[in-house]
Amino acid sequence: MDEERTTQELMEVLGRDCDRCHAALVAVIDAGEVDVDGNVDADYEFYARQLIRAIFAYIEATTFSVKAWSAWRCMEEGIEITPQERYFATDTEYELNDRGDVVEAVAKVSLARNIRFALALNRKAHKVPEPFDASVEWWSCLKEAIRIRDRLTHPKMPEDLDVSGEDIVKVLKAKKGFEDEVLRFTTSNAT
Repeated sequence: MDEERTTQELMEVLGRDCDRCHAALVAVIDAGEVDVDGNVDADYEFYARQLIRAIFAYIEATTFSVKAWSAWRCMEEGIEITPQERYFATDTEYELNDRGDVVEAVAKVSLARNIRFALALNRKAHKVPEPFDASVEWWSCLKEAIRIRDRLTHPKMPEDLDVSGEDIVKVLKAKKGFEDEVLRFTTSNAT
């Protein structure tokens, strides 16, 4: 008997991937040689790239899950939600094919905009009137982390694969802030 698989399972698997990649990165750095100035010489970039890819897989899956859950919650609670919000909540849009028929298509939305939409829909589902404050540190880290991810996943030059310690810190801050924001309005955190 097949059990129904859920986005919860997806996020748990991707979360464990993040934890494993982070642990591997820390282990390689800890095993590195420390010079007289306290700088660590370690071949860590492979592990850093893996961590960044894992974090973005997790963020994208979580974003989708938050959107879908928030749209469902709005509909269950009688909170007004537009048809367009419902479609974007499941990455769906409509277009015309060559015969002039309306067909369903996968919505192509930039990650930053998709996250902002997920956060807005999450607030709507929890009846939180104030909008997301994009001046917070994690949001600026996230926008920079997206550029880092894009550079790593679409490299043009060898230096596009370089990952600095500062890059790693920005990506980790982005992940932590994203998680905190997504969980901010859950009933277990409201107490």
